[in-house]
Amino acid sequence: MKINIDWLSDYVEIKETPEELAQALTMAGLEVEGIEKAEGDTVFELGVTPNRPDWLSHVGVAREVGAIFSREIRMPETDLVEEEVDIRAMTSIEIENPEGCPRYSARVVLGVKLGPSPEKVAKRLESVGVRAISNVVDATNYVMLELGQPLHAFDYHRLSENRIVVRKAYKDEVMETLDGQRRTLETSDLLICDGLGSVALAGIMGGLNSEVMENTHDLLLESACFDPSTIRRSSKRLGLSTEASYRFERGTDPEGTVLAVDRLAFLIREWAGGKVCQGVWDSHPVPEGPRSLSFRVERVSRFLGVEVPDKEILGALERLGLAPSEGKEGTWTIEIPGFRRDLAREEDVIEEVARIFGYDRIPVTLPVGRTVPVKTSAMKSRRETARNVLEGLGFSEAVTYTFVSREEQEDLGFAGDTPPVTLMNPISDDMTVMRKSLLPGLLRALKTNISRRVSDVRLYEAGRIFLPLKGEVLPRERHALAGVMSGVRSEKTWYRNEEQGDFFDIKGAVQTLLDGMDIFKTTLEEVDHPCLQPGQGVGIMSGGDFLGIMGTLHPEVREKYRIREWAGCFELDLEELVNKKQEKTYRSIGQYPFLLRDLAVLVPREIPARRIEDAILAAGKDLEAVRLFDLYEGKGIQEGLKSLAFSLAYRRCDRTLTDEEVDGNLEAVVAALKKEFGARLR
Repeated sequence: MKINIDWLSDYVEIKETPEELAQALTMAGLEVEGIEKAEGDTVFELGVTPNRPDWLSHVGVAREVGAIFSREIRMPETDLVEEEVDIRAMTSIEIENPEGCPRYSARVVLGVKLGPSPEKVAKRLESVGVRAISNVVDATNYVMLELGQPLHAFDYHRLSENRIVVRKAYKDEVMETLDGQRRTLETSDLLICDGLGSVALAGIMGGLNSEVMENTHDLLLESACFDPSTIRRSSKRLGLSTEASYRFERGTDPEGTVLAVDRLAFLIREWAGGKVCQGVWDSHPVPEGPRSLSFRVERVSRFLGVEVPDKEILGALERLGLAPSEGKEGTWTIEIPGFRRDLAREEDVIEEVARIFGYDRIPVTLPVGRTVPVKTSAMKSRRETARNVLEGLGFSEAVTYTFVSREEQEDLGFAGDTPPVTLMNPISDDMTVMRKSLLPGLLRALKTNISRRVSDVRLYEAGRIFLPLKGEVLPRERHALAGVMSGVRSEKTWYRNEEQGDFFDIKGAVQTLLDGMDIFKTTLEEVDHPCLQPGQGVGIMSGGDFLGIMGTLHPEVREKYRIREWAGCFELDLEELVNKKQEKTYRSIGQYPFLLRDLAVLVPREIPARRIEDAILAAGKDLEAVRLFDLYEGKGIQEGLKSLAFSLAYRRCDRTLTDEEVDGNLEAVVAALKKEFGARLR
């Protein structure tokens, strides 16, 4: 929000330098983010919080200056010379939806002459970033920036039947707004209509069919109060944000509509001539009524931690226009003006006192209290463990958008049986749906790093994914953990050559992660997934449950993301990992030596080595460990077979095994493999 200091001085006396005034406003909670020169005037750039829409105007800021420095406020002039023609003979206002429009005020001005605004007015508007257009349009913008009340001027004769109807839109009703766009509306949208159809999208933008033209001479001036939620919903859905909608979304003063339309009529008469019809048409079907709030003076000092004299408390509230009055048993009551939409409870009153009293006068003290141990949830604990392990492996945490492109998600193989959750108002064309996987975002991050010549990358993310359910309105949210890595295993040095990364790098990282999370009993099964290279992609299983996938990125995926070197990825269901924590078992190191035997067998090619290993462990007695150390296919091996060589370690904890015992057990293992798989010794 931009405030012109010369313009501000019309409503309150300014004695301070711009820097002193900026400091005072900032310390009172209205942050001045910048001071600049525009059109020869000093302009403040204010950071207005959403709960203070009254600060979105020069008069609103003037009230703040008056409260801080105890100065009188001068309200804009609205003394009108009215003609004999009564407004009720010229128009009528009908509000069919009072929930969306609790108040609508209007005036009619006849015989205006469009032309340029006074030079001073145009200069002021330009200084705060508003382009000067014509005296009538500039008057609406001037009053909005002056009082914070958006207004609109209709060409009176372009309103069918010269009347106004406020209603909800019909399903798929279409209207053309001032920007020339045809917009399809929903039943939640609020419209300003004439006797035939829509002439404005309430609180957002006027219609092209009723705009003020060069030949316009008669005007109907609108000043209304609209429901903030209704305006916000329509503005977001249509992707149409204006100065008017920005203010209506935060709430305007229902008591200020008549003042604003009177001020607008006054300025139009001054700048464009014309005659103001007698009276204001003020339709107010939902009166707000007086609002008040009780508070305890003695609680102010206790709450702020500093002694604030009663005189200062009441004086601050008086200067803020809250009119405190004494009640019963030490309580006081303030009258809440319509422009203060943020005051709802006693703490709000105390905050107002603190702002005007001065935050810098409140001493800084540490809170005193008893700390209570907080039990960490299992999910949070597992996430922290995963972070520690992955960062120890050289991964860096990434945080990506939960919105992705539908096509990108489908290309990576995460389409599923049900369509993804579609966003009503996506922030861009490539962020239209909620993610079903963390990998699209991580691959984008990987692509960005590589495009900046950072080729050795390790990234991970722990976050939510959104899985739609058939027949359910809301998707199922699951916690997932994913990572990507690319580049070389080790760089070229004087003592070794460069080693390119491969499948076993991503496998080693995932196995280290699972070990660190106390998940030891897992099996790997080859999977056919669109984002993984065939033969180098596996699914991770534990006790029959699917934990996730890992492997080398598919060449087509690498080409799409412009990844020239090797790259791998993994994605795990973090909620499954929470439930799969396994207890560690410890045993003493054997004091007797173990005996080693090598076993090479020929088995059908389609049988995984893990099944052979499990069968050896099941059949072997006193068998401590089994390790696969060789795989061979080719010359000398029958077609359809492969050779697997295992190292077997035998040991007992109570005595030394004999060669005869081990050899006999090895024969039993060979017999079991022959029976189950048709294996034979090589």
